[in-house]
Formats: sequence, C-alpha cells, structure tokens
Amino acid sequence: MVTAYFQQGRDITIAYPVTVDGLTTRVVECGSGERVLFCMHGVGSRADRFIPVMAHLAAAGYRVLAMDFPGHGLAAKPADYGYRPRDFARFAAGVLDALGLRGVTVLGTSLGGQVAATLACERPELVAGLVLIGTMGIVPMDPASMVPPERVSDGSPEAVRSKLTFLLSSGEQVVDAWVREESQINSSWGAREALHKAAQALNEDSVADLQTQRLQTTRPDIPILLVWGERDQWTPLPMGLQTSEALPQAQFHVMAGCGHAPYFEDPVQFTRVVHEFSTGQAVPAATGHHGEGDN
Repeated sequence: MVTAYFQQGRDITIAYPVTVDGLTTRVVECGSGERVLFCMHGVGSRADRFIPVMAHLAAAGYRVLAMDFPGHGLAAKPADYGYRPRDFARFAAGVLDALGLRGVTVLGTSLGGQVAATLACERPELVAGLVLIGTMGIVPMDPASMVPPERVSDGSPEAVRSKLTFLLSSGEQVVDAWVREESQINSSWGAREALHKAAQALNEDSVADLQTQRLQTTRPDIPILLVWGERDQWTPLPMGLQTSEALPQAQFHVMAGCGHAPYFEDPVQFTRVVHEFSTGQAVPAATGHHGEGDN
C-alpha cells in the first residue's frame, strides 16, 4: 500500500524534452482534452512529484503536464543560470510557448507557487487560473521556516530521506526506491550547485519579491485556489491563513492529515478539490482525514 504513493501513475505518463533558450528540460504528460493543467514543483523537487495525482486528474478529463525547472530533475543544470523564481517563470513561459499552450490553469507548489503567480502577472495570456499549494511569494516567509540551502542541495541518501520525511506527514511513505532515485538525480553533475543557488534565491525572494500586489493590480479577476496541508512543516498552516487573508479573492482549502505535498499524499481528494474549483463550484474549506485505500 505504501509504495503506491511513489509508483502510482508512472505506467500512463509520457515524457519528452523541451528546449528553451538553449536549455533543455523534461516535460511529463498525462491525459488529453482541452482543459489543461500545468504543474510546477518546489525547490529541490522535480516533475515526478505530480505523477501520482496526474493519473487521477487525467481520469477526470484533464490534460496534465509537469516540467522540471532548470537545475532540477532531468533538466539542464548550467552554472551560469540565475535560478531565481523570475528566471523559472520566464523559462516556464518558454515551455508553454514551445508547446503552443495558452489559457492554462497553473498548479504551483511552494517555490512553484511563487513562479506560477509571477508567470500569471508577466504573461497573462498564458494563465487562466492558479492553484497555489503551500505557496511562497504571497506573504513573507518566516526566517525560522526557511530551509538551509545546504540541506536542499545535499543529495546523499541520508539527507534525501530526511527531506522527504520532512515534506510529508508520515515517514512511512518514504520508501527506499524513492530515496535512491532522488539521491541519484540530486547528486548528478551540477545538481548540488544549482539546488544550493535555487534555495538561496528562494529564501531571498520569498521575502523580497512578493507577488501579492502584482496579482491584485494586474490580475484582479483571475480565479485562485489556495491549497494547504494541515500538517505542512515547510510552509506551516498559519502562513496559509495569512496567505488567504492577503488574497481575499482566493478560495482556501485545507487538506487534513497532509503535509507540504497534499497532491502527492491524497491525490483523490486533491483531484476532487481542483475539479470543483475549475468547474466553478464552491470549494469546501477543509476535508476530513484521507485513507490509504483511496490512494
């Protein structure tokens, strides 16, 4: 049962390279149709984190894509790249341009949420809606909650296991195969330096480059859903409540029993919430505890 968190959905996704301004990344895709969801991961993560929920979203009628940011996953890791949220937003815009996509709903988690909000402001024709999950970039990150770049960039198996356990609500979900894969990827050529740079930039820009006012002035009518894990240790729930107050136009939903990656821990409930949001239904403020049988 536990391994389903890590393995689910891999058999029905495809993956392919996309090159933007000379940098190549990997896009993972699942499903078909005109309703497009574009997923962006957090710092030190990669597109794979969305694969378990992609299968459920595709079954609900969505075409779902996720990409690796430069320096992450299987993307290029050049030493001279900026690795700031605005750099990632420009890169994501280039990927959408390369794929000919417009008017998508962007799902961004943590760093990816800050990138998604930036992208929505800078290229409004690309983004029709936002699902921001445990997001940064709306209210200042508490310095006490910032994760040291040294921890993010450490690709050793011990450090990876610690990070994944911190990410989720239960360490039982962190299986050995996942730790090995993550460690191999985050120890690949250029990864340590790139992830260190990205984490440092995020710590700075999660305070200095907030997107709150930009969203309110440039995209006052864009639909926004905020999703927070009740047990989130990286961006704790009080930060979610502050984010909801800062974006009064947004719907706010708390997923009980989940950590910083609720889409990974409870893909069935997450899919239901996203579908309600994207079809214009009122999203409930919170869910009950999820069961492993749903995963």
